[in-house]
Amino acid sequence: MNYGLAVGGGTRGAAHVGVLKALAEADMLPDTIAGASAGSVAAGLYAAGLTIEEMESAVAHLSKRGAEYLDPDYGSILEFVPQLLAGRTVSLSGFLKGNRLLEFFCRLTRRKQLDEAEVKLVIPAVDLHSGDTICYTNIEHVEAAGHVRWEWEAYLCEVMMASSSVPAVFAPRRMGNYLLVDGGVTDNLPGNLLTAAGVERVIAVDVGSSYRGPDDDSVTEVISHSFSIMSSRLKECGSRESLFSFRRL
Repeated sequence: MNYGLAVGGGTRGAAHVGVLKALAEADMLPDTIAGASAGSVAAGLYAAGLTIEEMESAVAHLSKRGAEYLDPDYGSILEFVPQLLAGRTVSLSGFLKGNRLLEFFCRLTRRKQLDEAEVKLVIPAVDLHSGDTICYTNIEHVEAAGHVRWEWEAYLCEVMMASSSVPAVFAPRRMGNYLLVDGGVTDNLPGNLLTAAGVERVIAVDVGSSYRGPDDDSVTEVISHSFSIMSSRLKECGSRESLFSFRRL
């Protein structure tokens, strides 16, 4: 159908496959999709031409065997505390390198490039050098927007990995002159980017649940809940230009 679907991030990002399945059953699949953070995975797989069944299989595989795709940067992790205490430059940029997960994405998407995508697509990532949002797309005519740069050349799997690289968890991804982290840092529900890409009718779907406070004050709880709060506020901003916005209750 002639509309754009915007999907965001969060721990329930895999639920976007369920959204696409429901839309397929209603014969309402979009002709344009945008995804940020975990939502970029669903968006990239959909744009690569995978069937709903293939996407469900990929999600189930990651759920059962996801540990196989974790590649900790052990060397930098071991050096982190001594470097920090000695006042030296810290070499650790992320606990996980992300290379194994990238290769999995590349196999799933058959290493297709953006111009080989089967639907129109927008996936954002954030460049640490400039602070700009880098939007990867196969849409020819887009509008200029503040702190947004448009790019048309990249592999789908590389863009998916960049947009999913949660700061500190994954090392930033180097693509060209960019040093990229999670697209959800600036646009966690990228309905506004679809609008900037000329899509007139946009549906934004937020699969996140209502906010719940941390169980304790450990570093992992502090980081995850801080990102959760930030993401919630960004989703509110990003969905204002959407025709419809749905949120899981």
